[in-house]
Amino acid sequence: MLQSKLLWTLILIIVASIATVNYTESKLQKRDFAEAYSSCHKIWSARGVYGNDGIEQNSLRSLQQGFGAGALGVEVDLHYDVEMKQFIISHDHPYRGKDGKLVYVKKEGKLLTLEEVFEKFSTKYYFWMDYKNLGKISSQETSEAIARLLEITQKNSLRERIYIEGTHPLKLAEYTDAGFKTIFDIQPLPQSSFTTKVVLELYKAFYARGGFTVLGMHYGKIDNPTYGDKMKKILGDIPVFLYHVPDDSALLEQLLENEQIRVMLVGRDINLNRFDRNRCK
Repeated sequence: MLQSKLLWTLILIIVASIATVNYTESKLQKRDFAEAYSSCHKIWSARGVYGNDGIEQNSLRSLQQGFGAGALGVEVDLHYDVEMKQFIISHDHPYRGKDGKLVYVKKEGKLLTLEEVFEKFSTKYYFWMDYKNLGKISSQETSEAIARLLEITQKNSLRERIYIEGTHPLKLAEYTDAGFKTIFDIQPLPQSSFTTKVVLELYKAFYARGGFTVLGMHYGKIDNPTYGDKMKKILGDIPVFLYHVPDDSALLEQLLENEQIRVMLVGRDINLNRFDRNRCK
């Protein structure tokens, strides 16, 4: 009796898995990925260009230097502060001060808001916004955050040039529904893992149902990559934003020619300028 129940459970799991994969593939076949970034300048700046101590990263100065060095887009880290009703530029999570208010790392002596960044650079540049507390605020607070973002992105066709990154598919889908371009950040194991295909199919299902613009993921190690030929084949036509890409000349050339990769961030927690590398003819 127990063996029979286990067998039927296994059959149901297999049938459900096949149905999910088929449904996902049918959804993806109908997608038009033209809305995803497709410029020949694929290497963006991670937090701008800054000194080796890293203090200036995510500041107006570092972003200005990144754009000045040739980057067409930049990745910035941010939190939505529900009390101030502002997006605060900060990689580190805030802590509670003695007065009970959240304390963020200041930039050039003061808090830097996303609104200030947009006011200075909104005319032509692209922004990859790493949303650090996306999944940590309530649905009501998320609605308020979306309203705030809609308000500060009205000028200069800015909404066409911002990509919101998050790991929480349900909260991220709310931004997609509001008309923003989104990056569903996934955390798969290296492609050598025996679980790679199963996990990727699950991520693809979330991607298809959420209507996200692109997938985001880290490259991994050169000798044991997370993103490689196997991963590329499984993802098919899904566009990818890739981060923590090793600073290897041959690898960069290979990825620049890979049409699936739309944007790259080279290095990890290090200031690198590789913006002269592109696939422009």
